[in-house]
Amino acid sequence: MKRTVAVLGGGNGGHTLAADLSLAGHEVRLFEMEQFSHSMKDVFETKRIQCLGEVLNGTAEINMVTSDIDQALDGAEIILVAVPAFAHKGYANLLANKVKSNQLVVLLPGTLGSLEFARIWRELGANEDVVLAESDTLPYATRLEGPGKVRVNVKIKVQIGVFPSVHTEWATRLLNDILDITPVSNVLEAGLSSMNPIDHPPGTILNAGRIERSKGDFYIYEEGMTPSVIRVMEQLDQERLEIGKWFDLDLMTIGELLHTSGYGPKGTTWEVLNGSRSLTPIKGPTSLKSRYLSEDIPFGLRTFASIADHIGLETPVMDSLITLGEILVGGIPQMEGRTIEDLGISGLNKEEIIEFIRTGNHKVSV
Repeated sequence: MKRTVAVLGGGNGGHTLAADLSLAGHEVRLFEMEQFSHSMKDVFETKRIQCLGEVLNGTAEINMVTSDIDQALDGAEIILVAVPAFAHKGYANLLANKVKSNQLVVLLPGTLGSLEFARIWRELGANEDVVLAESDTLPYATRLEGPGKVRVNVKIKVQIGVFPSVHTEWATRLLNDILDITPVSNVLEAGLSSMNPIDHPPGTILNAGRIERSKGDFYIYEEGMTPSVIRVMEQLDQERLEIGKWFDLDLMTIGELLHTSGYGPKGTTWEVLNGSRSLTPIKGPTSLKSRYLSEDIPFGLRTFASIADHIGLETPVMDSLITLGEILVGGIPQMEGRTIEDLGISGLNKEEIIEFIRTGNHKVSV
């Protein structure tokens, strides 16, 4: 079924979503904030995005390209928010009281950002009937290669969690028409299944000298994912899995996530990463200040560690990587990032968190 979709964000993900969905025949409204619109001036003028490569090829004609949020949202059945995690707060404020109950808002990816959206909307008195969803990763491995040009290395089957989870069936029915998805139990499972915080920080931190020395000529998956780096990654991953167990979630390992998403062959973490035809050609990071640390630590590892602290789990590997990463990027102030307080669940016990995730009813213990 053809859908009317608003795609918010003009980066790699936003361009690719707008192009792919347009080529598939959906009506797409691509939105970028006015202060950033200069970076996609060509797309605003032509309403075209060129797709390069074998995975996605052709020139997409976008129905609407705008910096008017009301225009983008009007009549959209699905609203895809494809922006970095640090931009979620701004978009939550932008969308408050603008989204209608029959519109689905999806964060691609989320890293538990759906709970931050819900907290902000609750505090602002926004419509509490709006359903939110988030994916574990972006639906593509993709990069912009110039104005209005994207190259997609692989399309990815994403896990989708819905908040409140009682609306999973309705949201899944909508999203099945536009994306390749696997619905999971809730947004907590989707958020804790995020791959980037598990593979990016170890691969970047443990290759810091090589990255600085390479002057931009570094391939994290091809040369950075050595057996010793992967051992650290797997220890980090074990801590993430323990957080999931506390919430009665049977999360996939990082190796299983990479394989089921379509990144590489089935096998150990080493075999998946080193056998990946889509990941090994990816160049970068070119700097220690890349999003591999500046986003995946404050809006990934720090979020996971904050939840672990709340439930009484120790995460020594996670804590060490957070500390080292902050030093390498020159310091990430403690007030930045996403913690359990930002998620709005710091005052809840286990049963209350699970019930809140299921129904959206927020009740704090006395």
